[in-house]
Parts: sequence; C-alpha cells; structure tokens
Amino acid sequence: MFKHLLVTLDGTPRSEAVVQHALDVAAAMGAEVTLLRVIDTPNQDWGERGAVGKQTAAPPKSMYVDQASAYLARVAKRFEGCGVRTHTSVRSGSPAKQIVATAKEVDADAIAMATHSRRGLNRLMFGSVAEAVLHDTQLPILLIRA
Repeated sequence: MFKHLLVTLDGTPRSEAVVQHALDVAAAMGAEVTLLRVIDTPNQDWGERGAVGKQTAAPPKSMYVDQASAYLARVAKRFEGCGVRTHTSVRSGSPAKQIVATAKEVDADAIAMATHSRRGLNRLMFGSVAEAVLHDTQLPILLIRA
C-alpha cells in the first residue's frame, strides 16, 4: 500500500499519460501525491550563443519556474477534484537525479512516470530518464508508455 506517490511530468502531453493511472492508484490507496516537474538545465547560465557567437539574453530562469509551477497547478486540480491531497515541486538540473532526490525528500513510496520509449539513435543520444531512475532508486516505479 502506498502512502505517498511521486508523479513526474515533463510538461509534454506524452508525459501526462501517467496522470490518470497515478490518480487511480492514489485515490484507491488514499495516498497523497507530489507532482514534480524538472527543468533540464544543461546550460546553467541560461544564456545561449547567437549567430555571431555573442551571448544573447535568454529568458530568466524564474520565467521557466513560473511556467512549470502554473502547469503543475493545472494538473493538480485533476487530483484535488478527486479528493487526493496534492503537492507540487519544480526543480532544475538532471531529471533523473532530481526525481530520485525528490522521492527521498518527500518520503515517497513509489514513483510514477511516463516513458517516451526512445529507441536506437535517439536513446543513445538522449538516454532514458526512466532507466536512470530505475538504476538509482529501490522504490517501485510505475512506468506508463506514452
């Protein structure tokens, strides 16, 4: 029986394939839910190079955090409408590392996430967040193919 479920979302419709499944599990078990959105930050200075190599202004990090928070608030309404106690968290950094760290911090019993099912060159280039989480945690993981 789960008391706390961590649900990871990346802001895409594909990642939301996990939402209804997580809602069903949480409602059936009386579990609370933490919705997590990790903003991947490969370029920590949030700037990007322009066409002539000069640093161009990128939107401030706070804008990305605000957008992610608003997104999670919209998803949280689906859970709260079913009587599931819901929290939200926005993190930045490596998605797999942040998912595992957040699961520990909120004392989650399980992690629910959608997998993009990358194959071949895409998987080699971009890796699999789900696979990395699987290797870095001992928690049960509910994987939903998007």
